[in-house]
Amino acid sequence: QIIAPILLIIMGIVDLTKLVKDPDDKKIPKSLKNKLNAAVILFMIPVIVNAFMGMLGEKTTFSNCWVLANETVKYSNNYVEIDKSRNKTILIDPSSYEKGKPKDTSGGTGATLNSKSCGSLEYCNKYLSSLFNNSQKLNDAIIKNNASVVYSNSGDPTSWEEAIRVAQSGRTVKISCNRPSHWSMRDITGEYRDFWSLAEGGFKNYGGPMTNYTTQLKFNGSKSVKSAIQDGTIQPGDIIGTSGHTFTIYTVNRSDGSAVVFDGGHKYTNRCQNEKKCAPMINYSSGTNAGYKLYQIIRWIK
Repeated sequence: QIIAPILLIIMGIVDLTKLVKDPDDKKIPKSLKNKLNAAVILFMIPVIVNAFMGMLGEKTTFSNCWVLANETVKYSNNYVEIDKSRNKTILIDPSSYEKGKPKDTSGGTGATLNSKSCGSLEYCNKYLSSLFNNSQKLNDAIIKNNASVVYSNSGDPTSWEEAIRVAQSGRTVKISCNRPSHWSMRDITGEYRDFWSLAEGGFKNYGGPMTNYTTQLKFNGSKSVKSAIQDGTIQPGDIIGTSGHTFTIYTVNRSDGSAVVFDGGHKYTNRCQNEKKCAPMINYSSGTNAGYKLYQIIRWIK
């Protein structure tokens, strides 16, 4: 689109030079015209193809691949401001949600568990409430005591209580992407597991007693997080593993594929340090989600 037209323009300039030296050469004007036409066509072809593929959207596999290949994902997340009420459920109106369904014991993939939310699932609701309430307490302690925060996968606190005590003392709180999710999991079930999602290896340390509370659904990365939100595959309360991250889903917007998620890692610590606004509930836009591919879900079954 750029180099070829430039080369053709340079060749056209050479033709113009020849024409000045020999105005009677009838071949040069035709050659010059062809080069200019070729330069314009080469420059416009990518624009026309991109516009055509954009109109097709997701109508065909090829056009969808073309559009996504040219899309630049912007990781600009908007943080939810701190809610001063401590006991408010993260679910707007739990009574309006479709109720959860029992564990699928048929040996299938777990598709029958596809309810719209936590509903009446006791452990799922307790888990989200623990994340929400404890993260608010930690946020307040960090701000009130002017504590510093750094991202770390080692030497970080082993519980919400320990992290809050560190913040209250005004010291540096070490925190990783989803360790707080593990703290809430242990508080609710008594079982501690590291849920680090790897596309090639699945969730680390998943299994054992955790299957009494949750089930794991596996995907091959062919579905985007955005489309999985829109078609109901991803539900509030799910711990999802993607091509680039692991986080807990708070709420979903089926219409545009956006979500409010819990992320205790990089973005959380940067926000704490720079602006002293630390709420780790993040609005992931549908554009951001389009850059993530779904590989695993850990879902509550009670």
